[in-house]
Amino acid sequence: MVYPYSWPSLGTTSEQFFSVTWQTNESVRLNVSSSSFLNPLQLKENLNKSLEEGCRDLSAKMKAIHIEYINKLKELKNQAKQEYKRLSELKKNENTTKSEHSVDSIPLKTESEIYSDLVTTMNEDVDSVIKFLLISGSDFDSWEHAYLKPVSVCNFEFYEKKNRFSLFLNKSFIKSVTMTEQLAYILGFDKLEMFETSIAKFMPDMKGGVSSFHVYAPGLIEPMIIGDVTAPVLRIVNIRGKQDEIIEEQFLFVQYHKLLIKEINEIFIEIRTSSGILMPFQYGTCTLTLHFKQSTYF
Repeated sequence: MVYPYSWPSLGTTSEQFFSVTWQTNESVRLNVSSSSFLNPLQLKENLNKSLEEGCRDLSAKMKAIHIEYINKLKELKNQAKQEYKRLSELKKNENTTKSEHSVDSIPLKTESEIYSDLVTTMNEDVDSVIKFLLISGSDFDSWEHAYLKPVSVCNFEFYEKKNRFSLFLNKSFIKSVTMTEQLAYILGFDKLEMFETSIAKFMPDMKGGVSSFHVYAPGLIEPMIIGDVTAPVLRIVNIRGKQDEIIEEQFLFVQYHKLLIKEINEIFIEIRTSSGILMPFQYGTCTLTLHFKQSTYF
C-alpha cells in the first residue's frame, strides 16, 4: 500500500476554532490554522497569534467609544456651564423683584451639581459596553490595552516538564473560552468551555488522534469484529513517516477475508480514521494492491 502523508496535523480538514467571550459580552471567534505543527510550542504560538490578530478590531472599537464618550462629557460640561449661567440670571432677577406676588424662590444648583445630573441622565442611555465599564468601575484605557494585547489577560501556555497545555484567564476581563471538540482533544483538555485558568488533564496529541487508519471494502468482504462492532475492514494500518512524505507499507503477513460476491466489476475502498471519519487527505493518490486466492473450502 502506498499513501501520501498529506492530512493536517489537527487531524481533520474541518475548520477548528476557539471563541473568547469577554466580560463586556463581546465574543470573538478565532480560527486555528490547519497547517502542520511539529511540536506543542508551535501550536501554542499559533493559538496566541490568532488571539491577538482576532481582537484588534475590538481595540479600535473601544478606542472609538472612549473618544465619543469623552466628547459627550465635554458637551455636557458646556451645557452645565450655560445652565448655571441661566439659573444665576434668574436668581439675580428674582432678588431685584419687589412685587408682593413674586414667584417662589428659584433653587440654585452649583455648576458641578448640574453637570452631575446631566451625566447621570446620559449614562442611563449608553450602550451595554459603557454601562458595564461604569458599573464595574473599570477604565477605558485598561480595556483598550486588554483588547490590543489580549495575551496579557488570556493566553495558552505549554509546560514542557509536565507535558501539558494550560489556559490562563484573567476573570476581570474574560468571561469564558470555548473550543471545538477536536481542538480540545489535541490540547488535552477534558472540557470544551472554561471559565477560569485551567491545566489540561491529558498530554497533547499532535497527531490529532490520527495514529492509524482502517481500510474498508464495503460490499466486497464479510464484516469482521472490530471492538464491539462488525465492519468490512480489510486492514488496520499504523501510520508512520513524516508530513508530506509518500509512505510505502508492505505487509509480511497477508490477511485473507471471505468474499461476499463471486464476480467483481468494481471495488469500492474507503479509508477512515479509528473514529470512523474519512481520512482527511489533502492531496495525493493512494495505491492499494489486493491479493486474491481460491478458498480451500467450498
